[in-house]
Amino acid sequence: MPKRGENIYKRKDGRWEGRVRKPEPSETGGKYKYIYGRTYKEVKEKMEVYKKEPFRKTCLHAWNMREAVEAWLKYGKADWKPTTYRTYRQIAEKYIVPFLGNMKIDRITAYTLDHFRRQINSGNGRYLSNNYQFYICSLVRRILMYTRERYNCDISLPVLPVFQNKKGRIELPGEKTLAALENYLLENIEEDTCVGIIIALYTGIRIGELCALTWEDIDWEEGILQVKKNLQRIREADNLENRTKVIMLDPKTADSMRFIPIPPAISGLLQAQKRKTGFIISGRKNAWADPRTVQYRFKKILQKCGVEYFNFHMLRHAFATRCVAMGFDIKSLSEILGHSNVQITMSLYVHPTIQQKKKLMDRFTPYVDSAYTLIL
Repeated sequence: MPKRGENIYKRKDGRWEGRVRKPEPSETGGKYKYIYGRTYKEVKEKMEVYKKEPFRKTCLHAWNMREAVEAWLKYGKADWKPTTYRTYRQIAEKYIVPFLGNMKIDRITAYTLDHFRRQINSGNGRYLSNNYQFYICSLVRRILMYTRERYNCDISLPVLPVFQNKKGRIELPGEKTLAALENYLLENIEEDTCVGIIIALYTGIRIGELCALTWEDIDWEEGILQVKKNLQRIREADNLENRTKVIMLDPKTADSMRFIPIPPAISGLLQAQKRKTGFIISGRKNAWADPRTVQYRFKKILQKCGVEYFNFHMLRHAFATRCVAMGFDIKSLSEILGHSNVQITMSLYVHPTIQQKKKLMDRFTPYVDSAYTLIL
């Protein structure tokens, strides 16, 4: 009997039909190969033979990395989001193809990857973080894995390089800076950008989610804000001029589509500024403002506040750190932020302040006092 996901079906005429994705989608024949037989077993065997056929046609002469990259991008383009495809393509064109493009895929080893990551870190004039180097190397391995499994190529997968954990410390805006910003926002709350920044500061939503937010996304009776869209500016695929466009997407992950309770402290404030319809932050040419515009307006507001510039995304970090200081449990905070797991919240967004650390260290006082008592 056919298993779920095999793409083998019994037709009305009694014959069996199987569908296999072509290694190289045809411009005229579509991207799937249809295979027929009298029985389920016959179709399944034919499908297995077909899957191995590309290996005899293409992999006997051993592809180079450039060919593998092209096949991988072409295969995944139909399934990936435009932003994902664009990111993969940019990394491939900027790093993988220039340094590894002419190398045969069966010659890429762990030593090759280690040498490769040293090259990309010194060849572009600027330092790449360890995380980004690891990400690029993992994409190389992912392309090789795709080639091996899709074309049944007899190649081994290289072990990824070991990176020392030297994460740069994230400098959060201090409470004095945030207080100055909040005072300005409250004094200018009639401006829609200020309303949006207040929402970001007290809910931790991402800038793209804020730009896509409308007044209709707020349930005033329940006091809940719904995040269901994400506005992003991306580079157009297959565009030689690298022009960009703004598109409305679903949130980053399924967990990013969420409901966030609005703090009562700002609920009344927002309700007083509520419009009947439309985006919370509007643009000059469009009903919405794209993230780049909001970043620019945010920078101008910080200048007016007389505080040092920090990226808009730091409001999300500041929100998370405040939540932990107020005693939020990590699971709830993770869901409010729209993270897929609590590890992301803990490792990237929780930054204990020096005051929190002092309070924790003060817990040693009873032990010290009891020790002195024993001595005396």
